[in-house]
Amino acid sequence: MSARAAPQFGGHGIEDLARRAGSTPFFTLDGEAVYRRIRDLRSVLPERALLCYAIKANPLPALLERMNALVDGADVSSVGEIECALSAGFAGHRLGLTGPGKTDAALALAVRAGVRICAESVGEITRIADAAERQGRPARVALRVNPDFPVTGTRVRMNGDSVFGIDCAQIPIALKALRTRQLEFGGFHYHCASRMLQADTVNALHAHCTAHALQTADTAGLALPWLNLGGGFGIPAVEGEAALDVASVGRHLQSLDERLRALHPDGRIALEPGRYLVGEAGIYVCRIVERKTVRGRVWLVVDGGAHHHLHATLQPDREQPANLPMQLVQRTPADDSECVSIAGPLCAPFDVLARDIVLPRAQPGDLLVVRQSGAYGASASPTAFLGHPSAAELLL
Repeated sequence: MSARAAPQFGGHGIEDLARRAGSTPFFTLDGEAVYRRIRDLRSVLPERALLCYAIKANPLPALLERMNALVDGADVSSVGEIECALSAGFAGHRLGLTGPGKTDAALALAVRAGVRICAESVGEITRIADAAERQGRPARVALRVNPDFPVTGTRVRMNGDSVFGIDCAQIPIALKALRTRQLEFGGFHYHCASRMLQADTVNALHAHCTAHALQTADTAGLALPWLNLGGGFGIPAVEGEAALDVASVGRHLQSLDERLRALHPDGRIALEPGRYLVGEAGIYVCRIVERKTVRGRVWLVVDGGAHHHLHATLQPDREQPANLPMQLVQRTPADDSECVSIAGPLCAPFDVLARDIVLPRAQPGDLLVVRQSGAYGASASPTAFLGHPSAAELLL
């Protein structure tokens, strides 16, 4: 990047956004970019497919209010997320409650609001039934399935020997529990991996889960109203990573939708991406407060870091930590560049935003822009650690 270029985001200068935020650090999300991503994804999906948003990716209330008009539903995992979704205008029947450790309070609220509950154990089915009986209300229960299928290309896996879902061998027992407690069968839910960037991986996973769902429904003599294939679509974040070929994924989903409709005319495929919808639509901006050299390594110390954007530092979903795309906004433009590492203000060795990245020569007061920051930001970070101020969050 030329040292004299003025980075923009969402049609706004970064310095202008900093003034609007009032101070650094801050997040900014481009609502128009989110809209375009949803529009483009819908254009390749089956017409009947349900596109839902995984709220855990970014629960900013203003964003959820916009999402309410853009998606068919939302994935929630707690009382707090249910309440945020309802406050943003989502009707309860458009929500799906997931998670391996649902509290009794969450189950009670879900039953009261008409939320589809994705049971993750046979014991949880009993607790759902008890909550429904106490309220005298029906409960719609899907089964989250943990299929025995190897997922490659990502280290973030929620199947196999993980805590998530019901072992596929135990699904007949779970279906019997639904019938015994007279709970409405709400379909099957699969979410086996995250940050998948290879279409072949996604397509193979979707094919396996669809085949398993259709076979299980046939064996049990059930109509299949809802086949949730989860999310997990990745976004490229570092040099050398290619974007997911969603056109290929969409074509494959078209064929799976035809199979589903042939056997279950009222059945609908659902997807629940989070990061894919908002990750590339956001930035995190912090200010350089110090530069120093330690044993030949140049360090830039900034006023933001892991307490706001843990994902940018630890990156637990990668085999090796990598630098997210970054830009420098200089107060005094200069053409020379340098190799630097960037650390935050915390008294913790993991508070490192970048190692050995080439940027224009930086000085205290310059702004650092961390891109690909629309997902898993403030809400997924230890914001109370060491008592630093929270980061402002702007939605354009």
